[in-house]
Amino acid sequence: MDTRVIAALALLTVSPFCVAKQDCETIAGASAGAADYLYETAKVKTDSRLHFYSAPYAECRLPAHLINGDSVEVLRSLQYKPSDDAPVHTYRYVRYRDAKGLFATGWVPAEGLAPLPNALPVNETCQQWAQKAMPARVSGAPAADNHFQVQAGGRASFYTMPNEQCRSSSLFLIPGDIVSAQEQSEDDFLEVAYYTADRHVVRGWLKKSQLQPVNSGDSYRDDINPLSTNLATRVATLNLRHDYQCVFYESWNAKKAIEIIVREDHQAPLCRGGADPATSPTTAYISIDKTSGEISWPDVAEGFEEE
Repeated sequence: MDTRVIAALALLTVSPFCVAKQDCETIAGASAGAADYLYETAKVKTDSRLHFYSAPYAECRLPAHLINGDSVEVLRSLQYKPSDDAPVHTYRYVRYRDAKGLFATGWVPAEGLAPLPNALPVNETCQQWAQKAMPARVSGAPAADNHFQVQAGGRASFYTMPNEQCRSSSLFLIPGDIVSAQEQSEDDFLEVAYYTADRHVVRGWLKKSQLQPVNSGDSYRDDINPLSTNLATRVATLNLRHDYQCVFYESWNAKKAIEIIVREDHQAPLCRGGADPATSPTTAYISIDKTSGEISWPDVAEGFEEE
C-alpha cells in the first residue's frame, strides 16, 4: 500500500482520550501563548510512528500519527520540563496536509523531525528591511475562503519579503496554480503557501494583482484531538503571529476561552533601546473562544471578565 494512503489511514485511527486530561488542558492553554512562533518545513524521520500530542507533554499522546517521509509545516516550538529533575523536551506544533487536502494540526516531539532546506531563503538586505518595515504593514488573519489562483498573463514570481527588491529569480507559479493565503493585507503583497504535487511546501509572498480568489479555503480536521483547547490553540497559532514585533504572549486555559496577555518585549536583541529591560507592560488582552475560535480584544483597562 502507498505510504501516503497509510498516513491518511493513520489519522483516522482515533479513540477516546482520557489520560491526564485536565493536565493536558492546562498545558495546552498555557502553550497557546508561550510557544515561540517560527516557520520552517520538515520531514518526518523516524523508524516508527510519530504521534500527535494534544499538548506538549508526554502524557498527552494521541492515537493519530505521521509516518516516515511525511512533510509538515512547523509553526511553533516549545521546550517543556515537567519537573525540576526531569529532562527538557522540545515539541513542535505542526500542520500536515493529507492527500485529500485536509489539514491536521498538533504537537509532535521535535526529535522526530528533520528540517528541510528553505526554498525561499531571505538574504541579509531583505532581512534588514523586514526588521524595520514589517511592523508598519497593515495585515490580519486569513479569510475563511483563502484560496487564490494565479491569473492568466504570465508567471507569478515569489518574493522572500513583501518588497520589490526581494523578488526570487528562480521560483514562480504559472496560471492555474492554487495557493493558500496566510494573511490579509492592504497592500499588493499576500503571504501564501503553495503545496506541490509531490507534497512539498513553498511559503512566500505573491502579488495580489496576479491572483484571483477561489470560492474555497483550507479545511481542518477536528476529530483527532478531543481537548476543548484544540480549536483555540490552532487559531492562536495561525492568526496571532508577531514576526518582527517587539511583543510576547502569556496565556492560560480558562473555562470558556484561552486567555492571552500581550506584553512589550524589551529583552530580545532587536527590541532593546531606551526602554527599561526589566519591565514588560501589558499592551493588549486577547480572548479566543474554545468552541467557536472567535477572537475578541477585551479593554486593557478592564482586563478579563471573571468566569
